[in-house]
Amino acid sequence: MISLPLTIYWGVGEFRTPTTGLTRVLSGLLKGGMLAGLLWVPIAYLLAGNLSFSFSQKETFQGGQDAMRWFWVLSYGIAIIAISTICTYWIYLFFKRSPIGK
Repeated sequence: MISLPLTIYWGVGEFRTPTTGLTRVLSGLLKGGMLAGLLWVPIAYLLAGNLSFSFSQKETFQGGQDAMRWFWVLSYGIAIIAISTICTYWIYLFFKRSPIGK
């Protein structure tokens, strides 16, 4: 879970040393995604109550259906943060370098 945000962070030098306001925000989002990826196993364990991350039809929160929803939000959220960050950066680069309107 940490590999995608970490790969983007190390692959784009602008995220390591941001120079503009937008890249500072994107770098912060990516660092938050890396932190969430790092804490994914402990949080997922607390949600599921086991290391196989299996959920059941329990009425309690831990290991139940509500916890499963939070598990999937966390899992997809890490990937969505990383992908949306790199896509936003690419769009920023396109308009920064493109001579539109000249």
